Amino acid sequence: MLGLTALFTVTVLALGLIFQGALLWLAPGMGFVGARPEGISGAVAFGALPWPTRMAYAVNFAATQIPILALLSNMRALFGDLAIGTVFAAGHISCLRRMALWLLAYAVAPVAGQALVRIVGHGVDLGWFRSSSVHALLIAVVLVVFAELMRAGQAIKDERDGFV
Repeated sequence: MLGLTALFTVTVLALGLIFQGALLWLAPGMGFVGARPEGISGAVAFGALPWPTRMAYAVNFAATQIPILALLSNMRALFGDLAIGTVFAAGHISCLRRMALWLLAYAVAPVAGQALVRIVGHGVDLGWFRSSSVHALLIAVVLVVFAELMRAGQAIKDERDGFV
């Protein structure tokens, strides 16, 4: 998942910035990769937007993708430890908390990105609220609870190991 997400991110940014928006389309509430979408009103070729607007959308896109990439990287490390049987490691608590922070960053990114697009002007997709932001916040809370459970489990394990 991490590799595919990184590939997707690099591909979209390359199409938008290096290849002048070739094969990228924006419409209110959606974006498309490929040929012009049929039956979608308000679809605008990314390359037709002024350069500052394209840069603002690129920053907006990167701001939502970077937290996802960091989250997946942390998940990979955590699951790697769990796969070899390390359940209550001290690093897991901080890993879960970092994952919660990345989810928080993901939840806030669309608001900040859309603020930038509005400042620059010529925006096509001006939607700032994403339901995925609410989901990310809820999952972040669950991860904080898991981190606390891990902390309690680590304390019990340490106490058990110290008992003679």
